[in-house]
Amino acid sequence: MSTEGPGWSNSPDDDLDRAFGPETSSVPTRSGAQRVRRGALVLVGVVVAAGVLVVALSTIIGSVQSGVGGVFPQPDAAQARFAAAAGALDGVRSVDAGDTQKTGFASYDVTSTVTVDPDLPAEQQDALVADLSRAAERTAGNGVHVYAVADLGEVEVGVSADRDVTARRLDVARQLLAIGGVRGVECGWGTADPTDDPGSQQMTVRTIGRGQALAAVMAKASHAAEEAFPGSTVTAARPED
Repeated sequence: MSTEGPGWSNSPDDDLDRAFGPETSSVPTRSGAQRVRRGALVLVGVVVAAGVLVVALSTIIGSVQSGVGGVFPQPDAAQARFAAAAGALDGVRSVDAGDTQKTGFASYDVTSTVTVDPDLPAEQQDALVADLSRAAERTAGNGVHVYAVADLGEVEVGVSADRDVTARRLDVARQLLAIGGVRGVECGWGTADPTDDPGSQQMTVRTIGRGQALAAVMAKASHAAEEAFPGSTVTAARPED
């Protein structure tokens, strides 16, 4: 019985032969050296891909921590914006960038020192310190908190975005300055990180008083500080040269 017919063939050149060749010799066989070179190329490709992945991940993580665009924290940009806003206020002599502290995965505190004309009248000092507080509020955001130390001459006051707390610091600093024998007052935060927490506020009284005179100065200063900021701390120091 014949097996020939449409679609049938007794030829050895069947579909597999046509696709792959009639003999195993038609399939290329690599030498040992070729296999080594191919393996080396694959290994190099894997190493390069891994390196690219590491660089990409490092860049992403660094961007999240340092700030990208308007989404992630940009402490340097916030500090620059505050310096520009504060420097434009009447009575400000200079604005110097201070510490930048990382307080969380995507949170920063930045602090600047604002030097003010020491001859500025008290009412203008009030307005200026309030404006500095507003500037701290406007330039903060996206995980960045802006603080400043306003150097008014005999008084140095911590400035934050909270205008009420900032105003109280200025008020109590003036009360301490009015105590006999006091030559200067620093009123701000006593911790490494700036804060508006009442118990973390610290006042440094620079006084020429000694012995009983110093004790009297510290008693008055502690009373005034406690009324303004319960739990705050008052320390004494000699007047600066």
